[in-house]
Amino acid sequence: MKPVGPEQIQDTHEHDYISLSVSNLKKYKQMKKILLIIAVGLGIISCEQDDYLVDGGLSDGHVRTTTFDFLKSHDQLDTLALLIERGGFVEEVNGVSTLFAPNDLSIKNYVNKVLAEMRQIDPEAEFTVDDIPVDTLTKYLGGYIFTDRIRREDMVKEGRIYSAINGEERRLSLEPTQEYTDQLSEYPEYVYYTYKGGSDWDDWNNITDDTKIVVRTSNLISTNGIIHVLQGSHTLFNYKD
Repeated sequence: MKPVGPEQIQDTHEHDYISLSVSNLKKYKQMKKILLIIAVGLGIISCEQDDYLVDGGLSDGHVRTTTFDFLKSHDQLDTLALLIERGGFVEEVNGVSTLFAPNDLSIKNYVNKVLAEMRQIDPEAEFTVDDIPVDTLTKYLGGYIFTDRIRREDMVKEGRIYSAINGEERRLSLEPTQEYTDQLSEYPEYVYYTYKGGSDWDDWNNITDDTKIVVRTSNLISTNGIIHVLQGSHTLFNYKD
């Protein structure tokens, strides 16, 4: 189910709003603020429409199963589970770990970009998820897995540099955003997962070469670790066409 967006909240009962008394008007405004906070805080993943952001941490993010079993059971993360299994990372994912999970849309972005390149050479070329080489998975998939439990509460706006299990570095941060500031008294905060683009890291608030990916749903707690789901606009492995 698509969560209620801020624009929907603002339009709700517009005509009733005009006729409210002063006391009820205050109550109504307070209710709007509560609904907006709920909308921002819900971390629902959508493959069909991934252009709206909802994150703020969940009130209860416990999934009550292992990380790998959660991925397999979720219809937007089950393709990632297949790749993790093919790449030989099930044990790592089910250990004490943090996973920044690319969803099905991110994987589809990768497949489409690879296929587009192949068809520039051979218009009849085919490429699917099943055709991703195992050595590619072995080399790059570990960049989403960390051997620490990294919660959003552990992050700062400037970010900290962490080494993933494949040896690559990522900057993980919790940054305020100016979205919804006309409705909320405090800035919402989003988790970011950032690739280094040049020889040095960009300043967290002045990105030029690095690639910053926003986390769509943060702080899912499995029985063995932490899961943060990346926004679907991300392309698996940060692949550039």
